[in-house]
Amino acid sequence: VTEWPLGNPVNQEWPPLRCTPSLQAPQGPLVDFLTSGYGYDDRSVASAVKLGNEHFAKRELGRAVDFYGAAYEIGRLHFDYKPLMHDLVMRRVICYSMLGDLQQAQLETELALRVVPHSAVALLYQGLLHSKLGEADEANQKFQASVHQCRELRDLIDCLVALFMLAQGHCDRAIQVCSQVLLRDPRMPFALLVRGDAYKFHASGYFARQAADDYTLLLEVDLSLQPLIGDIMTPQQHGRFDEMVLRFHPRLAKEGPRAYEDYPVCAVYRKRRPFLVASFVVFAYAKLKTCVRSTQLVQNVTMRNAELLQARAAAERKVRQLVETQQKLAALEASSCSEVWGPADPDSLHVRKYRRYWMERPLGFPKRSEEEGEEGNRSISPGRSLEYSVGAGDTAPVSPASYGLRSPTPRLLAY
Repeated sequence: VTEWPLGNPVNQEWPPLRCTPSLQAPQGPLVDFLTSGYGYDDRSVASAVKLGNEHFAKRELGRAVDFYGAAYEIGRLHFDYKPLMHDLVMRRVICYSMLGDLQQAQLETELALRVVPHSAVALLYQGLLHSKLGEADEANQKFQASVHQCRELRDLIDCLVALFMLAQGHCDRAIQVCSQVLLRDPRMPFALLVRGDAYKFHASGYFARQAADDYTLLLEVDLSLQPLIGDIMTPQQHGRFDEMVLRFHPRLAKEGPRAYEDYPVCAVYRKRRPFLVASFVVFAYAKLKTCVRSTQLVQNVTMRNAELLQARAAAERKVRQLVETQQKLAALEASSCSEVWGPADPDSLHVRKYRRYWMERPLGFPKRSEEEGEEGNRSISPGRSLEYSVGAGDTAPVSPASYGLRSPTPRLLAY
C-alpha cells in the first residue's frame, strides 16, 4: 500500500470536452432558483455558489447539492470556466458520499474527470468510494493514479487506507502503515491519530502506553484535533471518512467553489484567452516539427535511393566488364581449340601436316538465318533455269551458249 510505483498505474484516458455537459439531474431546484430573481450572469452564479457553501458548512447536504447544481447549470451556459465547474461537481460528490449515495457519487466523479482530466482530487474520491463499497483492487488503482498525479497526497492516502483497515478491525496492519508514514514525517497528524486509535482499540489491550504517546504528540501538533481522539470507526460511518479527508487534505476544505473573480486566472482568461493562445502556439510548433521531420525523412529516403542507384550502376558496370573479359578468354580458348590439321590419317608419315581450313568452324563466324537459308535453297533448286536482267522488268533465260559453252553432244565410245 505504501510503496507507490513511479509509472502511471492506470492508463485510462478521458476525452477532452469542448463544452461542459449537463448534470442530467432534476431541474426543479434550478427553476426555483431562477424564479427567485436570478438569471444567467456572474452575480447569479456567485449567489448560488455562496448559498451552496453556507449549506455545506452547516452540513445541510441536500440543500447544498441543489445550489451547487444550480450554479453548475447556470455557469456552464453563461461562462464555461472549467476549474469552477470541476469544484462544483466535486462538492456534490462529497455531499453524496457523506449521505451514503455512493452510486451517484461515482457517476459525478466520472463527470469531474471529464471536465478536468486526471484530476488528483477526483481520483482520490474514486478510490474512497471504491473502498466504501469494499472493492479493494479498484480502490488501490485509483489511489495509485491519484498519487501519480500529485505526490503530495501520498501520506494522506496511506493514512486513509490505514483508517479503513482500522474500521475493518485490522489494527496491526493499520499500525504498520501509519508507522511507515511517520518515518517520512514524524509529526503527521493524521498518521498519529490513526495509529493512536489502532493502539487503543487493539485486541490484545497491551498498547495503552503507545496510544497515550501518540495522542500526546498529536495534541502538541494540533490541539483542535482533541474531539477526534478515541472515537472508534466503523465501515458504515460514511460521513466520518469524508470528514477526515476534508480535515487533513492540504487544500480541499479551503479551496472549494467560489465566484468567477476569486479565481486568479479567470479574469485574464476571459479577456485574452491565454490557454487558447498557448494551445495554438503548441499546435503550430508541433505541426511545424512534424513537417520538418517529414521533410527530413523524405530527403533521407531520396538520398539513400540515389546512393543505391549509383551502387547498382557501379555493380552493373563491374559485372559487364567481367562478362566481357570472360567472353574474350573463352574466344581465345575456342580459337586455339578449333584448328583442324591434316592428314586425316594420323599414322601417315609420308604426308606433311597441313591445316584443313574448310573443316574449321570459328567461334565468331556469323550464322545464316533460317529465312536466308530457305531463299538460298529456292534460288538453286534443281530443274530451275538461271535468269539474268535484260532491262527494266524484262528477264530472259540464260543458255549455255551465252557463256561460250557448247551443248554436249552424245559421242560413241569405241572400245
